[in-house]
Amino acid sequence: MSPRNFLVTATPPTTNGDLHVGHLSGPYLGADVFARAQRMLGHTVLYASGGDDHQTYVVTTAQRLGEEPTELAARCTEEIRETLGLAGVDIDAFTSPDEAYRTEVREFFAGLYRQGKLKRRLWSFPFCADTDRFLVEAFATGYCPECLIETCGAICESCGHPNDVNSLLYPTASGAAADAETEPRAVEILVLPLEDYRERFVDFYRARAATMRPHVLRFVEEMLSRPLPDFPVTYPAAWGVPVGIAGFEGQVFNVWAEMLPALGIMTETARARRLPDRTADVWAADSGFELVQFLGYDNTFYFAFAHLGLVWAHGGLVEPTAIITNEFYHLEGSKFSTSRRHLIWARDLVGKYGADNVRFYLTLANPEHQTADFREPEFVSVVRTRLHEPLAAIRSALAPRIGQSTSSSPSIDAILVRYRDRMSRAYSLETFSLRLAADTSANLLALLAARAADDPSLAVTGLKAFAEQTAPVMPDLARQLADLLGAADTVPDLTDLTITAL
Repeated sequence: MSPRNFLVTATPPTTNGDLHVGHLSGPYLGADVFARAQRMLGHTVLYASGGDDHQTYVVTTAQRLGEEPTELAARCTEEIRETLGLAGVDIDAFTSPDEAYRTEVREFFAGLYRQGKLKRRLWSFPFCADTDRFLVEAFATGYCPECLIETCGAICESCGHPNDVNSLLYPTASGAAADAETEPRAVEILVLPLEDYRERFVDFYRARAATMRPHVLRFVEEMLSRPLPDFPVTYPAAWGVPVGIAGFEGQVFNVWAEMLPALGIMTETARARRLPDRTADVWAADSGFELVQFLGYDNTFYFAFAHLGLVWAHGGLVEPTAIITNEFYHLEGSKFSTSRRHLIWARDLVGKYGADNVRFYLTLANPEHQTADFREPEFVSVVRTRLHEPLAAIRSALAPRIGQSTSSSPSIDAILVRYRDRMSRAYSLETFSLRLAADTSANLLALLAARAADDPSLAVTGLKAFAEQTAPVMPDLARQLADLLGAADTVPDLTDLTITAL
């Protein structure tokens, strides 16, 4: 297989709090395992993300906590960086907006405006005098007109369909008095007319069907069943990157539009750190890099339509090769919720049980195609049964044979060839699956544990294959095993093998 070049992005997390377990189980772990696996296979990878400081949720959370939004965002950015590190997420760049960033974002959209790619539209926004702001994004709540669930403005977290506050059912102003009234105000904004790119969307997703998850393709089909909306690139608000174009004073860029050039800035930072000798723009269409984007399903509209439309409007940027979504990860039957304190912080779980235990379980029970549910007793039971106990059984069975010679055989080789082939499918772009990687390796461990006493050669050779192939999932454990097993064909002493006790 020829070496490939991958740009890997994980949706920038909103910097209004640290990462909880639901966050970690999604784009950040998925992208990390994918990036590690591609490097293991000899490919070049840049993995980038960064703090999404300009979400209106930063403002609403700061108000609830009695903090300044800028201080909250800065603090949470550092917390998120630390949590990613504790969880063993080896990210090349996790950036934070600065003045150079804001200048680059403005220049990106100014260029599109000069080329006539962005259109002026008169847009009606409800204005709330009680909060002194227009109802955009998190400043508005209501019910989704598509699936009827309660949601905030801009996007429905449940079905992923976009909305504006005028299409929300029974919209109200977040943080306002119960009897606060709103009045419609017409504001001229800039939009990207997505319907203009309909045929390109149809052709693109037909060609990319093999590398898009089924839920993404179903969502695309739903969106294309009706006229595509104009995507607001700017809106009237004070929090965000000021537009800086005459006639649009008092407006900032829609944070989800901002995210496209932001991801380019983040990947360039990653390039400067990991590939300093490679000076070409890795975000350019002719860079030779394949863009693989990890995100929660609820963000699909922005990546599958808004960002792709902006890429085509620009004309010189890399298109996504794959959009890899995950579904919601619930906690004991209901959604993780910071406001209701219904959550487990990722750093607390990792601190209690260790990164490898957490990574193993979150890959094994990953919500990659369907909603999953986290329950701590089940987590402990599954990790103990499928990881700790097999390792302990192998160590016990091999202890009397330490130092004895081992050798492979055609039957052992055949077993491990099939194992490696299955792991290759789990790690390959077109069939990437965290669940398959963890489950296949756990099954191998169970087989080795059952046969170790009778066939130490299978146990030793199999452990070497296990250490090699599970390094993207459990890097610390894999490193320990590789060191203890060494290159010699003898039964190793596994006494010093350590993994956080449950």
